[in-house]
Amino acid sequence: MKEQKKKRFIALLLLAACLLSGYMLFQTSDGATRHLQSFAEADSLIELELSNFSISKHQIERTSVSLDSSFNRKIYRVDLPEGFSKTQLHAELNQVFHPYGIAMPAKVTFPEQEMQIHLEYKQTVIRTVELRTDADLTLQRNRASIIIAFNELPDVDLLNVISNFGEPIPVVLGVNHPMEANEIRKSLSGRYNRFLFWLQTEDNKDLIRNNPTAALRRMKQFEDILPQADILLANQGRESNNSIVSETNLSFVKVENALRLHQELGKAAFLEELETLKSDPSFPVAIITGNETTLSWLEQKLPDLKKAGVQIIPPPKTTF
Repeated sequence: MKEQKKKRFIALLLLAACLLSGYMLFQTSDGATRHLQSFAEADSLIELELSNFSISKHQIERTSVSLDSSFNRKIYRVDLPEGFSKTQLHAELNQVFHPYGIAMPAKVTFPEQEMQIHLEYKQTVIRTVELRTDADLTLQRNRASIIIAFNELPDVDLLNVISNFGEPIPVVLGVNHPMEANEIRKSLSGRYNRFLFWLQTEDNKDLIRNNPTAALRRMKQFEDILPQADILLANQGRESNNSIVSETNLSFVKVENALRLHQELGKAAFLEELETLKSDPSFPVAIITGNETTLSWLEQKLPDLKKAGVQIIPPPKTTF
């Protein structure tokens, strides 16, 4: 009887050991959907991610430590300006390397607030990235504005997508009359509060450009019905247009030189146009024709723009 109990106990121990081994294997392989071909591949991934954050080569110092006759651990010392988010860079590196089964523990030293990140692969630290603050460097940020244009009132799902971007991105809606704009304002209240109005003809053409007299009449009505409204000014360059808008007290957002992005461009061209926001120092504006597809493309590109230091700001307003 005692022998039988002993065998059962041993069987339970073996079962527990198998379950524990399976759990550990699952935990170890969880997320390791790719295989690191070489340590040089890790170097390429590190350098690519640093480049995505617009970190230039002169900010990076590379050294190595010899651990034994067969392995040198490379160390990246990266100088960063004050205000640069080391936490964001660490998070992005972790996202890049997680599929390879590489852990990225980090240690922050105070008061310097320097961060040391180790790349641990199969219980070995294969690379180290040290993020240091250099007071002589200046954080460069390009500022840009994005506007989402709809031909009709967007549904709740699309508004939620825009809201979840967490950026000051206004929605522009074409209207024929300020009463229509006021109804839109009421219907959007509490759901989305950043919007512009584009005065249009019955066939959706720019009213200021095509019928200046009617446009002035509508703007005067805006002053009475919705004086706080912001009006999109798409063709401000014409002298007659300047004269018309100067007769009102409304606020305008000028977009005559804006990038115009829409689904018909195709995804590759759409993303390439957004890429110009990284390098244009003149506070560019991009107007995106909004739908489920273009918003998904924007959602894909926004993190890349922010990593490169692009700050999304509300489009500048002006009065005449």
